[in-house]
Amino acid sequence: MRTRRLVPVAVAVAGLVAIVIGVRQGLVHVAPGYEGTITTGWGGDLNHEERLLARLGVVGVVGTVAALKWRHLAAVPVATGVVVLFYALRAALHYAGLYVTVSAYGGPTRFVLGAEPILLVVGGALLVVAGVVGWRTHLDSRSGEPTAALGGV
Repeated sequence: MRTRRLVPVAVAVAGLVAIVIGVRQGLVHVAPGYEGTITTGWGGDLNHEERLLARLGVVGVVGTVAALKWRHLAAVPVATGVVVLFYALRAALHYAGLYVTVSAYGGPTRFVLGAEPILLVVGGALLVVAGVVGWRTHLDSRSGEPTAALGGV
């Protein structure tokens, strides 16, 4: 096995790591320079969406590994990466109004998005890149040469 063929797997694993770290981070934080805390009702455990995102990252890595043998399975990390990107975009748009100062008990407070959406975008983008690179670098079984284009075998 050539080391060039392991590049998509390494990219997918990096995407998985970014997703797993991202779901452990907070979605919303108090902006620097302001005082306050955000209390969540779930007590620190991952919710079902965050567990789903981590599992999608694992599916993306498995799909990338399977794409080493079967080229058409390179669509799996692309699809899982798109789902992760959609979730991050949905969360960012849902909380887009957070960048205004609100009046709270202790004085004015500003809530901003945390590290979770940023890391999810990075992880989702890395999964998409892993799928595209896996598709492009898949070896042609007849010639042993890397394929030149996305559609050509």
